[in-house]
Amino acid sequence: MTAPLPRALAWRGVIDAAGFLLDASLAGETEARRRILALWEPGATVHPVDRGWLIRLAKARRVRAEQAPGLPLTAEKVPAGRILCGAPFTADELRVLDPPDGTLVRLHAGETVVERIAEGQRIDPAAWLDISAFVPAPMTTLGAPPVTPRPRDGASGVFDLRARLKGLPPAAPELAEVLAALSRRKGSGAAISTARPASAGHRFTSLGDWFHSLRWSLRRRPPPARPAGAGPLEPHPAAPAPAQRGPGLGRRLATLAERVADRLAVSSLLSELMGRRHAAYIQQMIDLFERGELREALRYAIPLGGPAGDALRGLPLRLPAPRRDLEVRPESPRSHATLSASNDLYGELQRLYRRAFDRLEAQGHIEEAAFLLADVLLASEEAVAFLERHGRLRLAAEMAEARKLPPGLVVRQWFLAGDRERALWTARRTGAFADAVTRLERSRRHAEAQALRLSWGNDLAEAGSFGAAVEAVWPVHEARRLALQWMDRAIEQGGAPAGRMIARKLALLPEEFESTRDQALRLLESWRAEGTSARLAFAETLRQGPRTPETVTLARAAVRTIARDSGRFGARMSPAQFRQLVAFADDGALRADAPALPLPDAGSWVANEELWSLEIDPSDVGILSPCDAAFLPNGLTVVALGEAGVRLLSRDGRTVGEIDQPAHRLVLSDNGDRALALAPRGDAWRLARLDLAARQGEFWCDARFDAAAADYDGSLWFVAADNGLVAVDTAGRGFDGPWGVSDLGRKVGAIVRNRERCSLLTTGAEPEVWTYEIPSLFLRSRAELPEALDQPTGERRLGTAPEGQLAEQWLAAPEGTGPVETPFHVQIHGRCAFQLRLPGIGWTGGVPVLAGDWLAAPVQATGEARLYLIHRPTARVKAEILLTRARRLSVRLTPAYLTVTDDRGRVLVLDLEYGQIRRDLRQ
Repeated sequence: MTAPLPRALAWRGVIDAAGFLLDASLAGETEARRRILALWEPGATVHPVDRGWLIRLAKARRVRAEQAPGLPLTAEKVPAGRILCGAPFTADELRVLDPPDGTLVRLHAGETVVERIAEGQRIDPAAWLDISAFVPAPMTTLGAPPVTPRPRDGASGVFDLRARLKGLPPAAPELAEVLAALSRRKGSGAAISTARPASAGHRFTSLGDWFHSLRWSLRRRPPPARPAGAGPLEPHPAAPAPAQRGPGLGRRLATLAERVADRLAVSSLLSELMGRRHAAYIQQMIDLFERGELREALRYAIPLGGPAGDALRGLPLRLPAPRRDLEVRPESPRSHATLSASNDLYGELQRLYRRAFDRLEAQGHIEEAAFLLADVLLASEEAVAFLERHGRLRLAAEMAEARKLPPGLVVRQWFLAGDRERALWTARRTGAFADAVTRLERSRRHAEAQALRLSWGNDLAEAGSFGAAVEAVWPVHEARRLALQWMDRAIEQGGAPAGRMIARKLALLPEEFESTRDQALRLLESWRAEGTSARLAFAETLRQGPRTPETVTLARAAVRTIARDSGRFGARMSPAQFRQLVAFADDGALRADAPALPLPDAGSWVANEELWSLEIDPSDVGILSPCDAAFLPNGLTVVALGEAGVRLLSRDGRTVGEIDQPAHRLVLSDNGDRALALAPRGDAWRLARLDLAARQGEFWCDARFDAAAADYDGSLWFVAADNGLVAVDTAGRGFDGPWGVSDLGRKVGAIVRNRERCSLLTTGAEPEVWTYEIPSLFLRSRAELPEALDQPTGERRLGTAPEGQLAEQWLAAPEGTGPVETPFHVQIHGRCAFQLRLPGIGWTGGVPVLAGDWLAAPVQATGEARLYLIHRPTARVKAEILLTRARRLSVRLTPAYLTVTDDRGRVLVLDLEYGQIRRDLRQ
């Protein structure tokens, strides 16, 4: 079949080749075969054609047409399907040709030729290889296979205090049975009747009722008669005074009847509610405590917690009685030292246990007293303090950890017990350094608090948080000079910590004023928006520090810088703070000329209702294909180039550093000084650790996982595999970590985090979002997918924010009688929904990305990619970015910056605060 020639007869420049046509008549059969073998890769196929061979690649390869090993062929989409083109045919020209699916369109002998590729005549190029002379080499193992993350073994949650305390007798065999009976009664919710018989002819059903009747009959004697006109009755004393005559026989009989009746009434009630055998058990336990046989009583003691403890609250010890009269008496109601001193069995047992604890402590039985506090009264924190007070430090630490007490308390107890490694492990896992230091300082253990501060600072420095490390050790005056190296690293990182550290160096090292002054002036004289936070942090720290000639000198420059930034970027410092900074500078002329803050702001781009649009021309491309990129706090941009490694780019796009580690994805630390490089290796991932400040990298391990967070805190990286979640320690040798959930019961599809929260998005028919608090790693919420504002009509793509808020996007069926448009739906659950119109057909949706106040919604089609940026608080589409001829898009969104890369070599960085392009680079 022949057709008209295209306008352009040959490919020129850089193209994405899906295959090559090798003409044996031109290159020779041997050379053509050699070139095909060099091009072959797993998934490639070779087909015979007229005078040569055609090799179809498994995936497109970017080449320069003039240097191609054969005629380059591109994959194009036509109404019938997909074809291979050997020349730059336009869409109109292909529409005229209307080639069938799977055919080859090329120029031959001055004509356009459409050839059908013979799928059934594939050639195996392995047959071209002569391996007869090859000799098998001896094999050696490659080592262990890729690992799956697992949480490191920590302390067991099972802590049997009775077993740990060797001097305690074993629990009574009947205890478990009684606890089960109480739990069943709590679950049944049975009501208790406390109605008192109203008639004198009532038939007594127990001896206890008879004694109640006797008690009331003896007590209800009529009061003595009073003369007419007498005043109100004098209240009866609660007990006779010592000088008075003792009680008579009737009173003694009444008291005896009360004691016996209370005992029998309790037994009767418990027998009715729990059964005679269980009631006898409780009565025996109470008798042992009252007789002072405490060691034996601890065998029978019922814990005051859980379902059994709740059931004890509902067991009354006495029946309600009517008042004798309505007279108001100044004395408190009389109570007796009997079982009926409390309203229910729970209160009575609590009274007995507390009295027994006091006796055990007074007698020096420390372990028995601790057991009574921890396992019977269930006062775990009080028990830990009691053990610490009596020198049982390791037991106190074990109990605090096993009972899941506040993490700061656990760290403190391990530190006091002398196990610093365990204390640091717990502090890293829970992020409880600050709480533990505060607890130690409040208890006046200043030496231990300072030692923990130093360990805290070292741990932060190892995680790359150099600014926070300096803040941690700063209260220890002897350690301030030790933090100088951390200060320099924090300054290299950039951002607000850099400004604070420069100001701290001025106060700490006045002898190095010249070098520190140069650093400060370079920071203050910069006009770049990304340095605003560093300049503000420098001024704030300087204002709050000591006044020296050096700091006063630089405070004057800081005043001018803050005034300038306020005019360009809006007020960043309150008027009162700015006046304090001016006063700190101690310059009369400056005080007179300094403007009043805040200065007028030009207006925020978020408040502007216009849509910000950016379209990049098809010819505006690079020669490499970046896979991922991130904007760093120091103003550099790190770019992952796949197997070509990692590059660090300056503001103008110059390469300032290279790291030879394969990287298809980057996992960036919060401080931006280190990263993890991920490269796919079949079902596994090759992991490497990158030190961006030192421009160095090292291989870590090969690992398998289902999902992973795109960033980490410099130490712990959240990874999901085999339906489990692990916080992997990136500084360790193995692929494990100090915390994890071995089985979530469902597969995790995505993980997102920030410094405060980490959320998991599970897959399946009913997706859920699990949100954990960081650094305590406490599960805060587990929510199902809420009902959508608009019901999806296409394939749903879900995304979640670290706080757990969900978003989804989908593409509906194309519409329109004229120009066809594809509806593109984006909605944030519980807030808003959008419908955008995309031109043409063939669009595929990406995964929405959420961070801070923003949502990025990517979508792709053949030869074009688009990204819509939505401001969540105002529910407004703020930006649209069009990347023509892009086939792959990578999006990294933070609360401050949006970084976009595509397979055409483009790298864009958008400042979300000011709506400005900070980087527009080509690779």
